[in-house]
Amino acid sequence: MPRFKRSILLYNGQAGASTADSVIAMAVPALASVSEKLELVQTNSPDELKAACRTLAVDADALFVAGGDGTIHDAVQALSDVTAPPPLGIIPSGTCNDFARTLDIPMDLTLAAEELAAGTIKGIDTASINGHSFLNFAGIGIITDASTNIDIQFKERYGKLSYFMSGLQSMRQTEPFSIHLTVDGVEYEENGVLVLVMNGKSIGTHSFPMDSIDPSDGLLDIFIVQTSSIAAILEWFSLSKPDVPMEELAHIRHYQGECVSITTDEPMDIDTDGEIYLKTPADIEILPQNLKMFTPKLPEIIE
Repeated sequence: MPRFKRSILLYNGQAGASTADSVIAMAVPALASVSEKLELVQTNSPDELKAACRTLAVDADALFVAGGDGTIHDAVQALSDVTAPPPLGIIPSGTCNDFARTLDIPMDLTLAAEELAAGTIKGIDTASINGHSFLNFAGIGIITDASTNIDIQFKERYGKLSYFMSGLQSMRQTEPFSIHLTVDGVEYEENGVLVLVMNGKSIGTHSFPMDSIDPSDGLLDIFIVQTSSIAAILEWFSLSKPDVPMEELAHIRHYQGECVSITTDEPMDIDTDGEIYLKTPADIEILPQNLKMFTPKLPEIIE
């Protein structure tokens, strides 16, 4: 008996015919094998995607979305308006696919579909920010400069490398700014070139294996990088190694909490999951296990 009565696969038509064909050819067999009825829906704009999520999620028992981080961000926005939405599965077909990496979903489309079709359903936190939602991160400073300054043709040709190059260029140009931070009612005054409020564990494919970052623990992780010096950059990349003691880092501050407020002296752009449409001040709150998501099964431990 199929696992699901009605499954939906949404895919981004703007990604190009070859990408759409790859998604259908590689993802459909596994999803169809666990679905009594699998519907394929192509959308051609963020607004179409959001409308489709809201409409189709009402009587579906599984929703799979193929796309990158921006597409997933739009889907989460829409599902936040739906009462008891169906579980969401990410078929990673974007440039970085950061939240898919957080959930250990394979980057290969066939493997991703197979593992999600046979996977588990887990409660995942989302976060609200100024009346909107995000799944992976909210960032201020260097990260918004890097996204704004990225060369589109370079991105199309070199993919995730383009984010790295744009980030390095932005680091050389960014001056520290004042950060008025409140975490669960406690106030802090900081200076920095980057503020990150993280729910996921990956940004620009840069992974953070820190145990403190868990998208289902009901907490946000806040990082403030104080300077764009070489020493600060090296500390930042050291976070991709396990067991790095935060208290030994000289240029990065780390906080955890459920409610975060960020004010800057002048309004600054906020990057949420790679999308820039908000400005500071920002009021952010974690919504514990607000969304059900498909994740691969954990490997069995043989004793």
